[in-house]
Amino acid sequence: MKKLNVFLAVLLALVVFQGCGGKQYQPPKEGDSLTSQQIVDMLRLGWPVYLKGCTIKGTLDFTEVSGGSGYVAVAPSYVYSDIVFANCVFEDSVTSFSERGNSQKLYTVFDKNVVFMECDFKRGVNFTQSDFRGRFDFDISKVAGNAAFDGCKFRGGSSFAMANFNGEASFVSSVFGCRTNFMKSFFRKSVIFQRCRMEDMVMFADSHFYGYTEFSKVTAMCDIDFTNSQFVDRLVMARSLYMGNIKFANCVFKSNLEFIGNTLAEQPNVAGAQLPEAGVNATDNFMLQKAKIDCFNKK
Repeated sequence: MKKLNVFLAVLLALVVFQGCGGKQYQPPKEGDSLTSQQIVDMLRLGWPVYLKGCTIKGTLDFTEVSGGSGYVAVAPSYVYSDIVFANCVFEDSVTSFSERGNSQKLYTVFDKNVVFMECDFKRGVNFTQSDFRGRFDFDISKVAGNAAFDGCKFRGGSSFAMANFNGEASFVSSVFGCRTNFMKSFFRKSVIFQRCRMEDMVMFADSHFYGYTEFSKVTAMCDIDFTNSQFVDRLVMARSLYMGNIKFANCVFKSNLEFIGNTLAEQPNVAGAQLPEAGVNATDNFMLQKAKIDCFNKK
């Protein structure tokens, strides 16, 4: 029976990837153009996807790989292959979350590593509720539209280093299970980290925040490092628990800074920071060993 299953799988692969003229399937080469359906077909067969310098046409929907049960309101779609896109251009949107006509919601479970390295997304990306069980990398990638990572589980570590978010970015209710890297990233519009859980160090050093930035109701069991970052618009950090150190060393704040109602294990590090001329609203914050923090008011 096992040999029969293997034979059927090989036969299916030949049917899908052989053309009418008998030509065998050739892996995409650098510079090729592919449709999103070709990528979905490869993933359905369990093939790893390694693409470099390719252009992908059409909306790439990872929930189409395995679908989901039609009997539950929220169902997973599983992707079992390694995925690597290097220096690729996505002409349409990329999503791993969808809603069917019967109001069923599908989210994607990525069992292995997912890499978007130096990719150009001409439209938005929507990874809402994705479960990344391997590593997730988004380094040096550029998103023209909005980027949604709400409800994501980053179990194996993640990196957004030098990523450029030209639209709004949201990480509401996301869980960062391992070390996370946002170093030298650019947020051109608003970015929201709300109700997130951070279990290992999160790096934002040398990043630029041009729009409204919010960290609220966050649970951080680790250090968060903003060293040398610039905040052009309003920054709100409110009602969160920080068990590690928050590093604002040498940061530049050009607008309002609101640090309200937080509970901290350590005083934030603001050495060399340029605080806004209007001052800082740092009220109702509590140290676990001291009554109130006062570092933002020191000269």
